[in-house]
Amino acid sequence: MALGSRRPGRRGRRTPVIAKEERALFPVWTLIVILLCVGLWIGGAKLYSDRMAAYEAYAAISKMATQDTFYPGVTVDGIDLGGMTMQEAQQIFAQRQMETTSEFSLVVAAGERKWLITSNEVPVTFNADTILERAYAVGHTGSLEERAAQIQQAREQGIAFVTGYTYDRSAVRSLVDTIADSLDVEAVDATLDAFDPNNHTFTFTEESAGYRIDRELLHSDILAALDERAYDRVILVQGESVEPQVTLAQLRGLFGKISSFTTTTTKDNDRNTNIALSAAALNGRMVLPGETMSFNDCTGQRTGEKGYREAGAIAGGVLVDDTGGGVCQTSSTLFNAVVRADLEIVERYAHSWPSSYVNKGEDATVNWPSLDFVFRNNGKFPIFVVAWYADQAVTVEIYGQLLENGQSIDLYSEVIKTLTPSNDILYTLDESLPVGTRKAGRQKRTGYVVDTYKVYKDSEGNEIRREKLWTTTYRATQEEILYH
Repeated sequence: MALGSRRPGRRGRRTPVIAKEERALFPVWTLIVILLCVGLWIGGAKLYSDRMAAYEAYAAISKMATQDTFYPGVTVDGIDLGGMTMQEAQQIFAQRQMETTSEFSLVVAAGERKWLITSNEVPVTFNADTILERAYAVGHTGSLEERAAQIQQAREQGIAFVTGYTYDRSAVRSLVDTIADSLDVEAVDATLDAFDPNNHTFTFTEESAGYRIDRELLHSDILAALDERAYDRVILVQGESVEPQVTLAQLRGLFGKISSFTTTTTKDNDRNTNIALSAAALNGRMVLPGETMSFNDCTGQRTGEKGYREAGAIAGGVLVDDTGGGVCQTSSTLFNAVVRADLEIVERYAHSWPSSYVNKGEDATVNWPSLDFVFRNNGKFPIFVVAWYADQAVTVEIYGQLLENGQSIDLYSEVIKTLTPSNDILYTLDESLPVGTRKAGRQKRTGYVVDTYKVYKDSEGNEIRREKLWTTTYRATQEEILYH
């Protein structure tokens, strides 16, 4: 069919060629681009707005974080420091410290006596400066975000700090000791005061009770009051009575005559005079615990000026006349009384040969100034020596604390060996003699070795035990002739 021919039944209908050409001028992608541009514009505007908001918030936080005051909501001891500078806060707490220091006081009382405990006696140390530094650090330390979080927490929830103080506890202990030392009273034991050698009686000082402060209780009471800040509290000192260990009633039964010893003298008046003088020099002597007593110190040198006379004495193994001869009997009598009083022997020497007035091994010779008899008071109380001569007898008594349980001491000496002298005569040159003369020297004497024991007896006189005191040797001597 040729172009332009028409089909039957479609007369007058046109083909819309022009419409197809118009739709081709506005493609879909154009709309998409427009929408994208609009979206980008809107997004850019929002991004700008957000960034501006963030910047403004950052600027606000930065400005707020740089302030030099405490932030709102930060409290110390309940005081809101918001908006205060450090100096202002320090002034407030310096005043509070002064008030606390002035209130820091306690009264310790013991009867009419009182002690005031203040910061002068017990130094106080406050930690307010340290706490203020910690409070000021809120919002001023850390990153910006951390500081902002701290500031927000303080504003919304509050951040609280509490100050405190400490006091010198060692000073409290020292103060307690000072108070207790002033109140403590030592118990005083009854004690021996004096002894009258004339009537043989003792004088005693009565005992007195003491008082001891309970230092630990006082220390804990003071600490508790200070810890609780109970400054209106009065601390009462408490303690207890301290009884003496020795009473007068006990002492009266403890003291008396411990021992006594008597030896018989000869009829030699000169010798007895010397014995009487030396006994008088001993009489009434007191020996304190730990002290010693020397026979030679008591009598001094036996001289004629003191009334001593010449009488027989052993010198160099020979019996000679000597000023003060016979005093060895007094020293030997003293020795026997001292041993029986259980006192300590410090220095003792035996004669050249046994004495007639005491058993072998129980003598104590003296000679000025080389030979002495010395003893020590090894007891807890003083001892007293009573000595006298009468009717051809010399007696020495020791007074003081009696031996325990009514015990007594005696001496027992045993010859364990006899030494027989030679029968030969010993000739000894003595140039002090006139030429061609002879004189009797040492006599022939038998010697002995003697063991001496202290024998302890009970109140019934039964032997409890014995201990060896020493061994004494009296040398044998052969007959001697002095010549020149």
